[in-house]
Amino acid sequence: MLVVGSGLSGVHATYPLVEAGLRVAMIDGGLDANKRDGVEKAPRVIGAKSNALDILMKGSFAFNKTYELLSVKSNIEIIQTLAKGGLSEFWHGLSDFLTDDELVQAGLSPDQIKEEYKVVSKLVNLDTSPELDVHGKLLLKRSPHGVYRLPVTYPYRTSEVVNKLKHHRNFTYLPGQLVLTVKERNRMVEVGIRPIQPDSNPRQLLHGRTKSVRGKYVVLAAGAINTTRILLRSKNLYNHKTTFLTKNHSMIVCFHPQVFFKSGEKVLINPGQLGIISNDLGQKLGAFVQLYRANPFMLSSAVQYVPLPRPIATMLLSLFMPSLVIADVRFPAFETKNKFCQLRREKNGGDILEIAFRLTQKEVKTQRRELEVVSKTLRSIGLFPLKVVSDPVTSHYGGGVPIGGRGKLATDINGRLKKSKRIYVADSSTWRALPGKPLALTMMANASRIAKEVLKKLRK
Repeated sequence: MLVVGSGLSGVHATYPLVEAGLRVAMIDGGLDANKRDGVEKAPRVIGAKSNALDILMKGSFAFNKTYELLSVKSNIEIIQTLAKGGLSEFWHGLSDFLTDDELVQAGLSPDQIKEEYKVVSKLVNLDTSPELDVHGKLLLKRSPHGVYRLPVTYPYRTSEVVNKLKHHRNFTYLPGQLVLTVKERNRMVEVGIRPIQPDSNPRQLLHGRTKSVRGKYVVLAAGAINTTRILLRSKNLYNHKTTFLTKNHSMIVCFHPQVFFKSGEKVLINPGQLGIISNDLGQKLGAFVQLYRANPFMLSSAVQYVPLPRPIATMLLSLFMPSLVIADVRFPAFETKNKFCQLRREKNGGDILEIAFRLTQKEVKTQRRELEVVSKTLRSIGLFPLKVVSDPVTSHYGGGVPIGGRGKLATDINGRLKKSKRIYVADSSTWRALPGKPLALTMMANASRIAKEVLKKLRK
């Protein structure tokens, strides 16, 4: 059995397979996310604005090598990594449970996912009542508008889980591999790979000789974007448009007067401790609001929004920073013709994934109305909105190989690739919609579910 990827989906697809006694090999980029190579350059993103994650990525060997090998052309910023553990290495552990409507919209079975929620919650030691800082305690105490405490599992790094899996004799970890293709051959699946060397030239690597690893089945969990890339390349579907999903955000900076004279109280590092569901517009999937305390690292970015001379703006922000709350408004994402990706060949013989993300006029109007509703809700719980920042910030990715899709790339409800018997997909590339809530817990639960479907197939 082969599993591609060591992120949240990859690890939780591996758990049930290893526990069942199967021989499992995890194929992974496996780069060190903390290693620095001294290269101070931003990742290769075309036509997109940079954000705070640039600070993490500058000089990071894992990120720089990722963007050399996984070329992307996009009108929005796209975050990828070939690091061991994937993007879980930068995850703060915030989690949430999706409702039946949210799961159905994504194309998932509520009954099955709810069962896996129980399993995964134990594995990650999910804390459903984490400690709150002074902001969280005051807002939760006086809120009649559905403000609730978000579950958290922190610290949780799947790279550490991979290290624990290595103690199992039936588990093998194959790092330093760039997965290019997956193809079925004679009751086996052949995964085309090329080794990633620390000093390798990306062009030489992409044009080098492909090796192969074989297994009876393969579970793809390389992340929505890279799984889609691998399958497009495997089926030679160049210039073929398939779905792409990502959630866009708006930030509302709020003043919390009750905390102004309590800034000396203990403040937790947890970046987003409370959540609000905004469904006043009667939609099945409304906006999700994550509340977290502003921190000193935001000071330099926030100064530009204050219409005062920089020294005065900096002084005022330093004074009020402990009393500021950021309302991160995350809008759900649905499939439209304006959101897609396609793989294109480059002149040098390689390929590049082009991504387009544009909101429809209806989506723009709906999100503006939702921001108005959210602002009213924030006032009702004691927060005073000061500034709405609507720069194009996106997070979480999905689509590409949708469940039940009619296109050339699709899976069935059990994650099995269309016209395939031995290729399964366990990450969010199969989702038909992305709810506004944190998705990590559901990604883990769904990956576990897919792995168990493969086990059923094997036992037959």
